[in-house]
Amino acid sequence: MADSDTTFQRYDDEFQSLLQQIENSLSTEPPGAFTKNLLQQCDDLIKQMALEARSQPSTNVKNLLLQKVRQAKSQYQAVQQKSDKQSLLGGTKNSNGDYERRVLQKNEDMLSNQNDTLERARRTMQETEAVALEITEELGNNRETLLNAHGRVREVSGMTGRARRILTSMSRRQVQQKMIVYGIAIGLVLAFLFLLWAMWR
Repeated sequence: MADSDTTFQRYDDEFQSLLQQIENSLSTEPPGAFTKNLLQQCDDLIKQMALEARSQPSTNVKNLLLQKVRQAKSQYQAVQQKSDKQSLLGGTKNSNGDYERRVLQKNEDMLSNQNDTLERARRTMQETEAVALEITEELGNNRETLLNAHGRVREVSGMTGRARRILTSMSRRQVQQKMIVYGIAIGLVLAFLFLLWAMWR
């Protein structure tokens, strides 16, 4: 959760920095391409902040971050209305293409860094999704392995039962054979005794 808080705070810091740049820009020139670009980045950051807030497992943290998102939206709407108003009034100072090109050149590195941050956030989300898919696939493979092992255990148990029945049957036949042999032996002994008795009679 600490990583998510850090990510949200980074978005919020960038959002506040962009708002300050927009305010500075509106105080020196009418809204142009540069200001519109900054407003678009603010809108993108608010969406990222809302996404981070809703992904929080803690209800208290989620509500706190969503409150900050609502505050950011209010700030964004206020500065956007100010920009729209200045566009309708024609601005306070004359603006031309050369001036805007100088401003864009001056802030090129800063905008590049902000775009890189948004791109890293998107990549992080994609990597997280990929890891989740890999974990799901691995769990599926483990489940299949367990089912196969369970099937083999049932097969071995069945073979053990059949072997036990065969041994029991063999043991029963051995007992029967011994009883027959004992019966014959007793019969022979009795016959021999009878012959002796007949001879000495």
